This record gives sequence, structure tokens and C-alpha cells, in this order.
Amino acid sequence: MKKGLFRKGILLFGCIFAVALIVTGCTNKEAAETAETNKETVLVGTGAYPRPYTYEDDNGKLKGFDIDSLRAIFKGSDEYTVDFQKGEFESVLAGVDTDRYQIGANAFSKTAEREEKYLFSKPVYRNPLGLVVPKDSTIDSIDDIAGLTTTGEAAVSYSIIIQKYNETHADNPVTLNYTDKDLSLQFQDVADGKSDFKLESAIIAKYTLESHGLDKDLKVIELPEDAVKDRSAFSYYIFPKNESGEKLVKYVNERIEAVREDGTLKKLSETYFSGDFVPTEAEFNSK
Repeated sequence: MKKGLFRKGILLFGCIFAVALIVTGCTNKEAAETAETNKETVLVGTGAYPRPYTYEDDNGKLKGFDIDSLRAIFKGSDEYTVDFQKGEFESVLAGVDTDRYQIGANAFSKTAEREEKYLFSKPVYRNPLGLVVPKDSTIDSIDDIAGLTTTGEAAVSYSIIIQKYNETHADNPVTLNYTDKDLSLQFQDVADGKSDFKLESAIIAKYTLESHGLDKDLKVIELPEDAVKDRSAFSYYIFPKNESGEKLVKYVNERIEAVREDGTLKKLSETYFSGDFVPTEAEFNSK
């Protein structure tokens, strides 16, 4: 009799314990889901072009240094979740203007005009200019392009730089032939002798030459930061210039510093840029 009661007691205790575990598990799951639901969603706008900054892979997933760096920045956040939306480049800026996007990610450089409208993160990577020239070319700096021939798309920053260069070198300007050719074809024109050089981001230039097999005939002359006054040699994330933007940029800057110090940015830079373009501590704190 006593043994029977003892066994029943054990079974009852076991049932109560099992129910307690289930309830606790459900409670913990609900708490986790509630915490996730209470996080603020940060929508990032990107043009998904050009590689290797931001692009869609063959499966339609957004990739690139700008994108994967943000994934690392928001990883494990108790406050935010991050999502990405592809659009035309112009729509990214318009989306940040209207707060549709809380962050713009597209290798944005800092200019005086943009600083009037947007908040900028700390620099995420160095993005120096480069001159693409034949391997046997004697061109060595921006001072050597006077009187030469190049190509460029209308209204893009590199063409505008050439236009401004011509304003101060009116006696021997660069001949700028406008084109809508793909960048790799413009580089091919340099290899074929149709153009003398092409001004481009050094990162983009190196990536494009290597991916199209043009690096056997062409080289990239990386220009120093002060070679062009109107373009920053660093890239940033941009934010709406409002109270929410100020709060978010503070969080992002703290996380950029963390992933810079733990080597995450360097690893991503080597993956996407085939080199270390992470800002030094001095550059991170001053640019």
C-alpha cells in the first residue's frame, strides 16, 4: 500500500515537473518572440550596384561590403533588426530624405552639399580614386592627364571631377567623351588605345580589371587623398537628419568601431576588395 502511494507520488511529481518545464519553455519562447517583436526595424536602401560595394548574387540575395558590414553591425542587437531594400540609386537618396529608409548604403562619399541634408556615419572604408592606364604608361598622377583623352558617363562624380579639372586647366584640358558604355568596356578602350586613361574608384577599378581579365594590360594608379579636393577618399553610411537619425548614427558608429577593432571589417575588406581598406584609428576618428 505504502509502495503504491509512493509510486503514485513519484508519477504525480514527474507530471507536475514536466508541465512546469513546458510552461517555462513556452514562457521563455514567448518572451523571446516579444523581445524580437519589440525591436525597431531599420530599413536600409541600396542601389545594389556597383560590385563589390553592393549587389545581388545569383540567388537574389543582397551582398557586398556595404551590406555585409551592416549585417555585422546589427548582429545581436537588443534594440534593432535590419532589413534591406533595393532601388534605383536616386531613390535611395530620396528615401533617406523622406525617412522611408533609415540608412542609405551605396559607397556614399561625403560632400558639403550632402552634409547639409544628411547625417554621416564614421568612415567605413577608404575609397581612394585611381587612374586606370596601360601598364607601360608614363602617367603617374593627376598632374599628368592634361591634354589627354578619357571617357565618362554624364553627371557621374568622376566626369564632374574631370569637368572641374578642365576649368582650372583651360589651356590644356582633358578631352572628355561622354558614353553609356559599361565600365569594363571603357577600360577596354584604354587597353585598345582609344582612351589614354579612366578615372575611377581604385577599389572598383581593381575589381573590374581582375574580374574581366584586363589586369594583364592595365594598371591602377591609386591617387593620394588630397589629389582631388571635391571628393572624400572615404565611404560612409548616410542617415536622415532628424532625432531618430541622430540616435541611430550614434549606435552605428559605436558598432563600426567594435567591428573595426575585432577584425571583422578587415576580413570583409579582404573578401570583397582583395586588400585592407579599413580606416586607421586616426582616420576613423578624424574623417
